[in-house]
Amino acid sequence: MPAQETSGGRGLRDCPPPPEGFDPFAASKVDLARHGLPLRPDSGAQPDLAALWDRLAGRYRDFEHIEPRPGTAAGRKPTRKAVPPGLLPLDPQESCGYSRFGSQATPFTALFATWTVPDLRYSADPYGPDYFHTFVSLGFLDIHTEMSVDSAQQVTCGLWAAEVGTVNLPVNPGDVLSGSLCLDTNPAGTAHYFLANQTTSQTVNFTVDTGFPPAVTIAAGVSRGGWDHPNPSLARFGVVYFDEISAYSTSGSQPFPAGSDAVTMVDQNGATLAKPDILTDYTFKAIFVAA
Repeated sequence: MPAQETSGGRGLRDCPPPPEGFDPFAASKVDLARHGLPLRPDSGAQPDLAALWDRLAGRYRDFEHIEPRPGTAAGRKPTRKAVPPGLLPLDPQESCGYSRFGSQATPFTALFATWTVPDLRYSADPYGPDYFHTFVSLGFLDIHTEMSVDSAQQVTCGLWAAEVGTVNLPVNPGDVLSGSLCLDTNPAGTAHYFLANQTTSQTVNFTVDTGFPPAVTIAAGVSRGGWDHPNPSLARFGVVYFDEISAYSTSGSQPFPAGSDAVTMVDQNGATLAKPDILTDYTFKAIFVAA
């Protein structure tokens, strides 16, 4: 498979998209690997994960598979404050959502989620546009829907992945996105990304050696930016839904957001800006609160 280098110097395996009519259920392991698609888990050893694979493969088999053309220049954007390796607590002055800690003995290996892309309304900010993100994180792996809105209510929207940078899957407000993040526990920290826009019926996937340690946290939610000035304004985003969430560790299926830590976003004075609301063991929403 052809390879590219990320800005961090790690190899990105840029897999060719499956051809039209590709049947993942009839494909060999070699064919799945050649196109960067996750192998079907053993139904005896991992029945829940195998059932999820069957459901997702059936859903996306007729989607348009886009050739990955990642923009690696922004692959290492800092999205969290410096913390010990593998520990990524959510900062309540940056984020709203849920996070869960595992253990180094049984690290998380996969996280699957579906989320909505909100429309935004501008909140006055002396520094310019409001920057807003939805995120799904597996350890140091991140998928961000990156958005901004300016005083003219012009909204920009795109997708970004840790160690990869910008992703060429088209994204717009109102779309429903799905992401699959898998992180091997090998020394290379091999990450597998599979991203889908369910509204436009398009998918993109790629694999990258990150060097990341095994993941001991998972998280999902929304955050505000930009990164270069304090106390940025929070764009008016309404509600963002996260559902169909499935998390797995080396010991099996793990509920999320059930059993996780809820994080409410607050300003520098402690006033609530956005709050999370758990709906089911596998579903939650982030709600804009600020007046």
